[in-house]
Amino acid sequence: MASATPRWQLDSIYPGLDSREYSAACTQLGTLLETAATWIADATLRAESPLAWLEAVVNQLDELHSLHTTLESYTYCAYSADTRDSAARAALVAMGEFSAPLQRIQVAYRSAVADLDSATIDAAAADEQIGSYAFILREQRFLATRQLGVAEESLAADLSRSGADAWERLHQSLSSTLAATWPDDGSEFAAASKTIVELRALAHHPDRAVRRTAYRLELDTWQRNEIAFAAAINGVKGTSVTLNAARGWKSTLERSAHQNRISHATLEALLGSMRAAVPVLREYLELKAQLLGLKRLAFYDLFAPIGGATHQWSYREAIDFIVAQFDRFNPEMATFARHAADSGWIDAQPRPGKVSGAYCTDAPAVGESRILSNFDGTYDELSTLAHELGHAYHSHVMRDIPQQQRDYPMTLAETASIFCETIVFSAALEVAPPAERLPIVEHFLLSATQVIVDILSRFEFESGLMERRGETELAPTELCERMLAAQEQTYGPVLEPDQRHAYMWAVKPHYYHADLAFYNFPYAFGQLFGLGLFAQWQADPDRFPQQYRELLRRTGRESAEEVAASAGIDITQREFWDSSVERIAQYVDVFRQATAAKSVSS
Repeated sequence: MASATPRWQLDSIYPGLDSREYSAACTQLGTLLETAATWIADATLRAESPLAWLEAVVNQLDELHSLHTTLESYTYCAYSADTRDSAARAALVAMGEFSAPLQRIQVAYRSAVADLDSATIDAAAADEQIGSYAFILREQRFLATRQLGVAEESLAADLSRSGADAWERLHQSLSSTLAATWPDDGSEFAAASKTIVELRALAHHPDRAVRRTAYRLELDTWQRNEIAFAAAINGVKGTSVTLNAARGWKSTLERSAHQNRISHATLEALLGSMRAAVPVLREYLELKAQLLGLKRLAFYDLFAPIGGATHQWSYREAIDFIVAQFDRFNPEMATFARHAADSGWIDAQPRPGKVSGAYCTDAPAVGESRILSNFDGTYDELSTLAHELGHAYHSHVMRDIPQQQRDYPMTLAETASIFCETIVFSAALEVAPPAERLPIVEHFLLSATQVIVDILSRFEFESGLMERRGETELAPTELCERMLAAQEQTYGPVLEPDQRHAYMWAVKPHYYHADLAFYNFPYAFGQLFGLGLFAQWQADPDRFPQQYRELLRRTGRESAEEVAASAGIDITQREFWDSSVERIAQYVDVFRQATAAKSVSS
């Protein structure tokens, strides 16, 4: 596949890390930081002409954030395409030096906006030039009540580099370098050294003995290093608990909900539907166990392949299929996807030194995106391409919107990607021959299980962790016990009790972001919201595409409730979320039928 898949071009962003253009942009970023700080600190202009001050400041911040985002995306693209490139690594580290001054500017901006009276904010909302910033300005005023003083926040940002951020880097460094030696068992892996990443990837291996050995080696490796990982998670969560309490948040979860621009009612409705979906997805897992000839699944069976060989897609064939399905929804989206593929925006070629997985990142200063994937010809990778092109389309329709109004929350970040993934999934299932329907629908249900059942276990674990961390540090034993209890609560009897994964708290990097606690439920929001929007399109295929485009354009300047309301959806109520769960249940029925057909043919 490597020879048939493209590498991206980055020259339209910057010609190179050593180019004059890149160097000049870095210098310009430093200048913009100083200029923005000066404008924000201009108390005289703020008092004498607050609207003029606001207009100047928001324009300065838009230019600043646009350039910073572009530079950050470019350097990470260079690094992730070849992690062995020392120049790219150095550029990435250098880019991190801008984080602290950016944080100081944000704190000062909030404080300055909070000093404006309500009449000024109301006047700004009605102003022709800055009226579209009304939501963001009010959000900044509220956040000013949830921050420390400028000096204290500046100190916290500086300390984080040797505190919570250092704990996060420790987790990254350890988890990316840990390895184990495969036993001399006569297998293809005998006596080979395997990294944790490689061991976890073997969860997809068709041979159960290989999956089991990889799982046991993985757990042993985590256990040997559990003291370091426990110290890291205690350090990160301790920082979150301390700072959030000092800033006036009732809890870390309250802050997370606000970061995601959802109300408590929406969070409770979402969680209620997620819990209602658990029995539905357990039924799928029971069917999968039957297909594998098992009474119950072990944790290492969750990703076991079923259904036999499936169609191998060439990269060009995959792009053509995606574009054709996008065209059924909206020709504009199809044209955009074709442009992205033909313009060198996609790096799909697997190769040594390139990071695993996939992502989409934006370069707003040039109005472009870049997509990294590791295309291997499977349906899974075709689905991933559709997913990432959805992210890119989201950015495309917002490209003329000021940068501050493009910063959408994590809950809405997966809207376009899940929607596009669902379009392609529905079409692939429709055209697949009977023998290939089983693995396609299983791919969908496996993803739904991870995003709902496993995410729910992570949410339950983190809820208990944050409460307990406010009282004391947690030993590795307690962390493992809490993780196993959370998995019992969600997976239930479908998993063998002694074959769960006690160290998922060490595996998942999401637990180690001090500023992004509860980095779990937004994924479930995205999955169920995307499915709900897909149902809206099916119900009204003529009107919905334009409504959907406008919905995406709102995601950075309204609450999630307001964005959803623009499509006639009330996400504070269970009905919407439950309707998405019902759609998942329909595919469990499809899976059951495909399972029965496979049993008969066998």
